[in-house]
Order: sequence, then C-alpha cells, then structure tokens
Amino acid sequence: MKKLKIFFTANVLWDIYIFRYGVIKALIDDGHEVVAIAPKDSRIDFPKELGIKHISIELSLRGINPIKDFQLFLQLKKIYREEKPDIIFHYTIKPNIYGSLAAKCANIPSVAVLTGLGYSFVEGGIISKVAKVLYKISLKSSKEVWVLNEDDKKRLIEENIVSEKKIFILPGEGVDTKKFKPILREQNKELVFLMVARAFYDKGVREYVEAARIIKDKNYKVKFWFLGALGGNATNGIDDSKMSEYEKEGILEYLGHRKDVENVISLSDCVVLPSYREGISKVLMEAASMEKPIIATNVTGCKEIIENNKNGYLVNVKDSVDLSEKIEKFIGLSNEERERMGKNGRKKILDEFDEKIIVDIYRRKLWNLHL
Repeated sequence: MKKLKIFFTANVLWDIYIFRYGVIKALIDDGHEVVAIAPKDSRIDFPKELGIKHISIELSLRGINPIKDFQLFLQLKKIYREEKPDIIFHYTIKPNIYGSLAAKCANIPSVAVLTGLGYSFVEGGIISKVAKVLYKISLKSSKEVWVLNEDDKKRLIEENIVSEKKIFILPGEGVDTKKFKPILREQNKELVFLMVARAFYDKGVREYVEAARIIKDKNYKVKFWFLGALGGNATNGIDDSKMSEYEKEGILEYLGHRKDVENVISLSDCVVLPSYREGISKVLMEAASMEKPIIATNVTGCKEIIENNKNGYLVNVKDSVDLSEKIEKFIGLSNEERERMGKNGRKKILDEFDEKIIVDIYRRKLWNLHL
C-alpha cells in the first residue's frame, strides 16, 4: 500500500488527541503522513508535544450561524485544495457537514465519523431538524459514514439520512489497554466515586449531584469526585459558580481538568456516568480497562460497555434515585465482589474494545478505500 497523506478534522483539537492519538500514532508508524485540522487549543500543542502537523481553523462550536458556518466551509475547501490529502476523516457535526461538502468540492475522498448523534439530535427541536437536513445533503458526499453503535445506524436509516450500504459500525474509538491498566494501591479509607465528563447537564451532572446528596444524607462515609472541563456560558453547561455551590455544600469535590485521567481513575473505587446518551463512552471503557467497576445509564453508548451485575450496574436515565440505589448497592459489596467486577470489565475491554482492534479497522479501511 502506498504511503498516504491523511487528515483528521474535528471541532476540538484536544478530542483528536484524547480519542484518536493511538490510531494516528499507529498510522504514522506505518509511514503515513497525518495532519490534524481543528481550532487552536491551549491544552495541547500537536507539533511541539507530539511532532504532528496541525492546521488551525476558526469554528463556532455551538448553534447555527449561517455566515460563520459558510466561512468554515470555505476555510476547509481552501485547505483541502492546497494541501491535497489522499483521504480525510471528519469527526463531530460541523466538520462532518461542512467538511464533507468541502472535500467533495476539492475532489478528495472522505469518511464521516459520527461519534454520537447526541441527545438534542434524537430528542428533536429546530436545531435537530436543521441538522438532519444538513446531514442528509452533506453525507452523500462521503465515501462512507461510520457510527459507533447500532442505535445510531438504525436512526440514520429510519430517517432516510444515509443509505444502509454506506454505514459502517466502528466499535468505539478504542482504549490503550497498556496505558489504562490496573494499578495496585492501598485501599481507600472511604470509597471514592468518580465522574469524568464535560460539565453539561446532558452528561448527567444533575443526577450525579442528587444521588450523591441522597447517599450523604444517609451518612455513608464516601467521596464523590468530578473531573472535567466546565460548561462555561453554554445553556446546558455547569459554570464555575454552580460547581462552587456543589463543593461548598460538601456534595462533591471538583478536580478541574487534567491530562493524567488514568491517575485519577486509579485513585477511585467506582466510575459513574449518568449520561443521557453517548456515541460510545471513552471514560467507561478506560475505567473498565483499569479494572474499575462502572455505573452508568441504560442508554446508547453506555449499555454496550456494561454487563449488568457483572462489571457494573445500569441505571434508568434521568433517575437520581435509581442511581443512588445502585451506588448504595455497590457500597454494600465485599472487596472480593468489587474486585471480581473489575476483572470482568477488563476482560470485556480486551475482547471487544482494545485500541489494537480499532487500529486494524482503520488500516483495513484505508486499504479498501485506496485499492
């Protein structure tokens, strides 16, 4: 196979690093040239820290602004025509829509990777309706459309957005099981529950806080940690003042944003994610890979990772009482039962979600697309 120039285009540079660095590194090791296309991000410097070329773009993360969105299309079309990559992988909604159209105009094959249709997309509303129309138009330009779960595939077909023959299910984005491995440590004096997510309400922050409050009111000696970037001014986000309220109330401890998520996971006893919907949850896979029992909602993107009562517990969506009951159930387990849950989780990740599996899929797909 000839060596290719491959673009990874997304709305957040940090996400390219977090979710796809293992794949990118493997492709570079194979001799390909890989370039990241995304807005600048203070959290990561691709050329300096990773030795990977980064081309910065301007992109409005939320909402629909026809002028700014058209400017994004023009930016990408110009970059693609000048750089002439062999293939482009697009991630997240705006790159998938405007990037796919730009790639078509530049006569470059592209793959749209829908890492999750999102709660707002599924639940409806004006933005959802507009997104569906734009997807239907733009995804015709992609060689293939990848989704991370069967539910998203079914919805795209049912709503006549993409033809079934064009859709491929990528089983998650993989976990580096060498990096996210069990770490022996002293047992915590108090059980530590950890939630890792962006601080948005549709990630289940409200339910996590309410469940923690219920558990605390029962005088259990446990801790609740939250790790992840704040939601800022977004309508669905948790800002600094709200997070400070939770801390002052003694409900949870906010750990901020950190790069060493594996170290924080290692210090916890159980990872919790009451999300309303995921593509496929990276943090649940990472936690399970580290032999941590997991508790999450019985929704798309979480239920694929949890085998109920075997490597964790599934809970009802938007149900803080059910969540508190599962947390209480976990508190009542013996150390041996928790350890068994953790080992079951690691086995599932090794069998189904190891990063090596995902890397092999990218390699095979690149071969097929360039025969």
